[in-house]
Amino acid sequence: METKFNLYLIRHGETYLNRYKKMQGWADSPLTEEGKTVAIETGKRLADVQFDRVYTSDSGRTVETAELIIQQNNFNHNLVINRRKAFRESFFGSFEGEYSEVVFQKIAQDNDCLSTKELFQSHNLEAVMNFIKISDPFHHAEDYAELWERIEMGLNDIVSASKRHNENILLVTHGVIIRNIISKFSSQFNNEMEIKNSSVSVLDYSGNAFKVVSFNQ
Repeated sequence: METKFNLYLIRHGETYLNRYKKMQGWADSPLTEEGKTVAIETGKRLADVQFDRVYTSDSGRTVETAELIIQQNNFNHNLVINRRKAFRESFFGSFEGEYSEVVFQKIAQDNDCLSTKELFQSHNLEAVMNFIKISDPFHHAEDYAELWERIEMGLNDIVSASKRHNENILLVTHGVIIRNIISKFSSQFNNEMEIKNSSVSVLDYSGNAFKVVSFNQ
């Protein structure tokens, strides 16, 4: 039987580093109270979706968000959260914890752009990911190839573990991860658009391929 499932991609709820507009990749911080509230609201919106499997990154903010969503679900019996390093946020190297605007202004200047807006308008997501690694003084930040290699590994893991037809799978992960997945499987993606905390994007998997059904809702 052909493998077919729906993948619900959800960004974690707002954290304190999000609130302070700081770079948060492998660094982690807890959800704000507002972040918890919005995650619960997302859970209520999805309360009647019967999830067969749940995945998160290995970061506390995604696990906490998943727990809040599952608690609202009408079919949450015996759901186990599968934590995967593959879905951890991109590593920003020595930029971790710095103000986001400071980082992207430096990256823009390093690439002859007058502003962050111009940077994202002039270059695609893959190029910007590579620029981050180059601009990081230690060059420890992940580039596009390094990031996509582990994302693809995680997605393949989800596909290979499929045992039922038409499963609903929940994946709580991070903004850059969602950006890369959506842009990989949709030509309509706008890389300037912000991935909202606790927003839902849905992908359909059938015929050995992913298709974006809805984005950032």
